[in-house]
Amino acid sequence: MINRKQIELEADPLQHWPWPPVGDFQRLPADFARCLPLSAREQAEYLGALRTQPEEHGRFIQESLSLIYGYVFGYPDSPLYLRVDDEMEEQLLRFKLVLEREMLEHWLKPTIPPHVKDQRDAVEYLRHLLSDNPGIYHPFFDFVRDTMSREQMVQFLQMEAVRNEVVDDEVALIVVGMQGLMKKTMTSNLWDECGNGRLLNFHTYWLRRLLTSLGAMETLPTYRETLPWFAKATSNSFNMMATRPGYKFRAYGSFLVTESWVQAHFTRIVDGMRRVGLDGRDVAVYFTSHIRIDPTHTDEILQALVHQDPELTGPEIAEVLRGAHTAVAAGTRLYEHCLAHFRAGLR
Repeated sequence: MINRKQIELEADPLQHWPWPPVGDFQRLPADFARCLPLSAREQAEYLGALRTQPEEHGRFIQESLSLIYGYVFGYPDSPLYLRVDDEMEEQLLRFKLVLEREMLEHWLKPTIPPHVKDQRDAVEYLRHLLSDNPGIYHPFFDFVRDTMSREQMVQFLQMEAVRNEVVDDEVALIVVGMQGLMKKTMTSNLWDECGNGRLLNFHTYWLRRLLTSLGAMETLPTYRETLPWFAKATSNSFNMMATRPGYKFRAYGSFLVTESWVQAHFTRIVDGMRRVGLDGRDVAVYFTSHIRIDPTHTDEILQALVHQDPELTGPEIAEVLRGAHTAVAAGTRLYEHCLAHFRAGLR
């Protein structure tokens, strides 16, 4: 319970910034606007034709889904912010399904997991996957630690802020439809994301501190105009699963993988920040805090799965494993693009 005195005492100068720090909706991109009213078959044909242009194919999928998820979450950059338009919503939701299918089957193409007998075997399988997958020690994070310039580091930190700016809303979606220990664990995780009831400890508040220390809070809406198209690939992949009832167990497996990566990734990010002189507490707090917190979250998520009662059915277990492999595929694609992007900037 949050008492009134605690609420009254939590005024803070950084809290007045609207969150997420997005600009107001302006207009639909021309290619998106052309596709939106088409039938699902016509949209799928358009996307199929784009596969011959891999860069454009990936860009269109990721930018389009990012726009649609802004609508789903109700953020100010949504074309339907604070208004209802039944026809447009029908079009957006239809296009969402087509884009998600294209992303999953033709852009991510995650590994199909093997059949496992029960949730204990599933956890054993997941422990092996978490310790050995192409995302955990991806060379991009060695590049961040050892090579990235200070200017690039500032750009990358803004990208990280954008990638993680609504993680509390995303975690909230995992709670929906779960039961027992899995629901308890994800609710506890959400409470952590929400600062255990203190605004100043919200994980997104730590991002406010990061952006303010970089002088980027006011300019972030402008920075988004140059944000690389692949920056939201992991968010889009997760939101695909979290907003589709049939994929709800995939969202659990996906979140497990991203939590398990934090220590390896963020340790290298913090080392790289120190190397270029970005080592103030406000800059680093988001990363240093998660290095401490997220290994515990990872273990809790696994423990909840192994002891879940009532036990998961075979199809439910399979969905958790599919979600884990989808997260590996999305993260790996993102880091490959990031490495190429920032390496090119050094030439």
